[in-house]
Amino acid sequence: MAPTLRTALRLTPDEVDAVRRLVDEVVEDDGQQPLSEHVMLHLPLGGDEDVRHVLVEDSGPGTTLLGYGHLDVTDAVAGSSAELVVRRSARRVGVGRTMVSELVRQSPDGRLRLWAHGEHPAAAHLARSLGFERSRVLWQMRRPLTDDLPAFTLPEGVRLRSFVVGQDEQEWTALNARAFADHPDQGRWGVEEVLLREREPWFDPDGFLLAEQDGRLVGFHWTKVHGSDPGSGAEHAHEPVGEVYVVGVDPDRQGRGLGPALTLAGLHSLQRRGLDAVMLYVDESNTAATRVYERLGFVRATTDVCWSR
Repeated sequence: MAPTLRTALRLTPDEVDAVRRLVDEVVEDDGQQPLSEHVMLHLPLGGDEDVRHVLVEDSGPGTTLLGYGHLDVTDAVAGSSAELVVRRSARRVGVGRTMVSELVRQSPDGRLRLWAHGEHPAAAHLARSLGFERSRVLWQMRRPLTDDLPAFTLPEGVRLRSFVVGQDEQEWTALNARAFADHPDQGRWGVEEVLLREREPWFDPDGFLLAEQDGRLVGFHWTKVHGSDPGSGAEHAHEPVGEVYVVGVDPDRQGRGLGPALTLAGLHSLQRRGLDAVMLYVDESNTAATRVYERLGFVRATTDVCWSR
């Protein structure tokens, strides 16, 4: 019998477990996390608000989840966005094509941004065959932490301290919004996104560095440590790896060397924790940032592609 496709507005606990098992299997097979951190963070809650979940299941005894699609319809300006994952045994038989067609059909205005984590030729072929065009590219860059790092100097009057849970959420969120006002994803975070991450096992306030000047926050470097848990958002890795999670500077303080100093401060913090490597994500189009990271020893490791129609 043919696989069945259905849509849910909220996942049940059993469905959440099925999606997690599917993701774990695909990470083992491909060595690449197929879904973004945002999706994985909200998955235990049954999914984020205003999200549609597309599930493809076999119709034999003991139902098996063959594919899962996550459709976010909340961005009326840029259009809906989606991610999907397909079990290896269900590939090349039309499951992915069926899911993408359904995600397009359910997008309110027919526009859709489709994220492919890892630059797989099969994903590119499927996207192009359905009328999608390459519209945005994210690089994952890496560097070792086993060598000496350059020293850093903070601008005069700036001091570093660690994030304080229960105290800094509101002010940090306001600074993040100013620093990333033009960013399509980061600038939209609210306090609830911080609280959600505070509940994650990887959260460490000592690795969340805040820069203060004249009694207010002017910059930050939020670092993260990935372990072997594929739900952490990084690709599968048996050795812990650090991440330059978010670096931001108040627009009024930009151009004074605070950003590079904060980046290095975070790298030193990760190195002191005994990590051998660090990663980060950056838009391919942000050539100023990629050059800074290249000067710091980072090289491109993997690529995520957004396909749009």
